[in-house]
Amino acid sequence: MLPVFIVDELPDKGELFVSGDEAHHAISVTRIKVNEIIALTDGKGRRVSVEVTSITKRSFSAKVLTVQDFPASQIWLTVMQALTKGDRARETIELLTEAGVDEIIPWSANRSIGQFKDEQDSLDKWRSWARESTKQSRRAWFPKISTLQNGISASEVLSGFDLTLLFHESDGGKLSDLLSKAQIDKQLTRVLLIIGPEGGISDEEVAAFLERGALSVAMGLPIFRSAHAGAAALAAVQTGLGIW
Repeated sequence: MLPVFIVDELPDKGELFVSGDEAHHAISVTRIKVNEIIALTDGKGRRVSVEVTSITKRSFSAKVLTVQDFPASQIWLTVMQALTKGDRARETIELLTEAGVDEIIPWSANRSIGQFKDEQDSLDKWRSWARESTKQSRRAWFPKISTLQNGISASEVLSGFDLTLLFHESDGGKLSDLLSKAQIDKQLTRVLLIIGPEGGISDEEVAAFLERGALSVAMGLPIFRSAHAGAAALAAVQTGLGIW
């Protein structure tokens, strides 16, 4: 597989010049060579293969060989993810990105152990982790990292979705049945998955989500860590909706 690097703007043809952090990583870490073919993405749906034509200490030039433009998802998948412990936060974002999420909404649930000490700094970290995971998973689109939601008030975001699935270990319907019925009842374009913290979603939060139309769904007998549950839920939902 071709190594992938991120470039903000990618032309349809011709030569391009790459500098900055991505060039440093390509030259010093990956150790690209002249005449080597690599892949570039802008994270906005475009991926190109290029042939490296010249290299300096801090930059390289390349010739565009092929261009692929990937359309945005027909069904936009959002995960509202309860904040996980600090040492698991990066793993959470990486798994969600690799599993195909389109948007991640950080959620400071009532029982969340993890916290955003500085909201902007934490959001910047989540976005950086998502960009890096985009490269590793060879995606053409960056996941969107939205602003932090808190407690019960997080239920207000549900109005923007056709279907909301509340993954709740103690109670819930069978996912395959819920998805089959949802597809019959309406055309789905925006689906929200809610993943709670390690300590579980509080009764007050569950009530608020259900009142706004969320459907409670179980994830089977094994209990996932919060950091892992979102990726498993995304896999199941994408299979159930025929995306995979």
